[in-house]
Formats: sequence, structure tokens, C-alpha cells
Amino acid sequence: MEKDSPLKVFDRTFNLPYLMGYFLAANAVRDLCAVVDGANCVMQKVELLAGNHDLFCTLLSEDGAHRAVCTMASPLNPHKNPEKKLAALLNSLASSGRFGAAAVTGLPFCRLAGIDYAGVARSVRGKVPVCGVPAASMEGDWLDGYDATLEALAGALPLGGKKSRLKAAVAGYFMDRNEYDHRANLKEMRRLLALAGLELVSTWPSGGDCAGLSRAGEAGLVISLPYGRRTARALAARTGARLLETGLPLGIGGTTAWLAAARKAAGLPGPLPAAVLAEERAASAAVYPALRGLAARRLLFAGDPHLFEAFSAFAAELCADVTIAFLCSDPRPCAARRPAELLFAPQPEAAAASRARLKRYERPALAVANSFAVTSGLTGGAPFLELGFPSYGHHCLEDDPFLFYSGARRLAARMLNAMQAGRG
Repeated sequence: MEKDSPLKVFDRTFNLPYLMGYFLAANAVRDLCAVVDGANCVMQKVELLAGNHDLFCTLLSEDGAHRAVCTMASPLNPHKNPEKKLAALLNSLASSGRFGAAAVTGLPFCRLAGIDYAGVARSVRGKVPVCGVPAASMEGDWLDGYDATLEALAGALPLGGKKSRLKAAVAGYFMDRNEYDHRANLKEMRRLLALAGLELVSTWPSGGDCAGLSRAGEAGLVISLPYGRRTARALAARTGARLLETGLPLGIGGTTAWLAAARKAAGLPGPLPAAVLAEERAASAAVYPALRGLAARRLLFAGDPHLFEAFSAFAAELCADVTIAFLCSDPRPCAARRPAELLFAPQPEAAAASRARLKRYERPALAVANSFAVTSGLTGGAPFLELGFPSYGHHCLEDDPFLFYSGARRLAARMLNAMQAGRG
């Protein structure tokens, strides 16, 4: 008689599900109610955010008036008219006076049952807009879920105001938490765009409310960051604004190029103003002494592909080189120079084999990575700087940017300090 085989251990993959992106987007719009049609297992994704990653997460409330809601629908005991029941719930939420908008999506079994979330959302006649987000958990990852949620909201919210070519809206900012790293990034975005001659009227999302998102109707220019390409196209199509697709304004050269592209797209003539160029020179001078410790160093990056592309360019500015990268998403095109080793969503064993293939001179002196990369053992014990989502060990209770000129200063210092500490 054969022995019973042990229970299979589930593979761990360095990726995140579609609904994680849905809740991340909802957390970044402070009066959006996010409904998931399905069992309460989805709430674990909210708990991953609340307290662990974002000290200022607003999806959950101590009085039970949560912005994240699940219907408790189950394939084992389905309601005889699930769409009618869901519509009644959405109508109640949209008429409660607590929210600026509501969104709804579902687990895969609800989609397989044929529930039309966009149609249900359109049937609601509450006080605020309701949007249906595609239930695409089987095809997309967390980055898809983030963009799809904002895109649905872009189709539902009213967009109005007096349009001007010198007003800009930014779509696809990755507001993964409401702490002061992102608040500082957004403050710098508004300040530098003003120095460049543009007024930032709306950022999708920014931790603000739906009324702030609706001001995108005033923008003559929509600047698309990589986390919200579909969202930006939807906004530009609705408002008739000019569309500019950019990368992340990370690093000194990346910031200058981003501001120059925004000015050109808005029709502003000439080079960047002297005030912007002065900021560029000051940031370069501040970062220069750090090159003594960072130049010629090899780096490991583990995180999302959009952040990797921008960080890789910044590393080159510092005369360093990303030689190995593990990206926590489904495979996507990437414009960054390909490192010696690049894997999408690797299992720990595959990541270890990838590190072992590096030549001796390619081995990383520093890992720039998110929390999951460390807990999954992807960094191989290299000195570690925490960056990206999720971030459990680095919280920000005061301004701590990583984008724009001020972010270049801060990030270079953090890299140098982490590398020096790892040598001890």
C-alpha cells in the first residue's frame, strides 16, 4: 500500500491580485465606497493595507462604517436575484450621504455567473455616481486593477469647470498609501509644475475626494503616468484635453525631462524657466558627494515594473547599475535597459537561481525592494532599502519624497546610508 502523499505546499509568487489594485485605488480616494461582490475573504487585502502598509488607511472605520464592503455572496447558496440585491445595496450606499461615489466589482465566480456590474451600476439612482469595475481577476494583476478602477471612475464622475491650456491634470499617480512620502511627492509635483508655468488642478488619485477628481474637467492637458494609462485616455476623451504620456519623474534628469515635456505639450514656448533650472543645479550639487559611495555599485531591484524603469535611470545617474531585477507583476514591456537577470513574479527558487547566475562583479551591494521581496527571500541577504508597495518597515510621518528633485536627494541619501550600514 502506497503511503499518503503530504499536502502540497502552495507556490509563492512575487505578484499581487487584481483586487489588491482595486482597494489601493479606493484607499487613495477618501470618499469612494468600494464594494466587492463575493465572500469576506477579500477583506484580507484591505487588512494588508490598514496599519501594515498605510498608517493613514481610511478603508476601515472604528465605528464599522467601512468604505470597503463585501456582499458575502457565495456560489454555494446564491440569491435568486443577485443583481437586484446588489442594486439595492448600491442604491443604499449611494444615497447614504457618506460618499462622493461608489464602485463595484466582483469575484470570478460572480463574473462566471454573468453578473453585469456596469449595467447594475447604471441602474442605480442614488445621490452620487456609481461605477462598475470589470471583474477581471482571472486576466489581470494588481496594476490592471488599479488602472481599471480609476478608469471606471473617470467615466462616472462629473467633469466640469472652465478649461485652460495652462491647467493640467495628472492621471495614474500611484498613491499606494496616504503617508507623507506620497504627500511630499504631490506637494513637489504641484510646486514644480507651477514653476514651469502650469497649474495642477487635479491628480488621479491624490488621497483627496471625488470633487477634487472632477476638477480634471478644467485641464487643457492630461499628463498620463504609467499606472493610469487607460484612466488618462478616458479623461482626455471626455474633456477634449491634450494627452501626454510620460514615465515617472524620478531622479534629476527624469524630473527635468518630465517638466520640459509638460511645458511643450501645453504649448509653452522656450526652455524651462530659470527657477526650475536652479532647482536642478541645487539637486545635482547635493547628490554629487554621494557618488563616492554609490558609483560603480551593482544593485538589485525588486518591485513593480514602472518604478523599476524610473529607478534604473536614476541609478545610471548615480553611476550605479541595476544588474538583477525581480518585478512583481505579470510580464509587461519595459523601456529600461535590460539587466543581466530579469524575472517577472519569480518563485523564491527561481530568484535564487537567477542570483547564482550573476558573475562575481555583477553581485549586488544593495537591494532596493519592497517588503514582500525581503520576506520571500528574493534579496539574498544584501543590504536593503525599502521602496515601493508594500512597505512594512519604512513609514513616513513627515515629508519624505522619492520623486522629483527633492526625492532624488532623499533617495540617494537613503541608498548611501543603507549601503554603509550593511557593511557594518
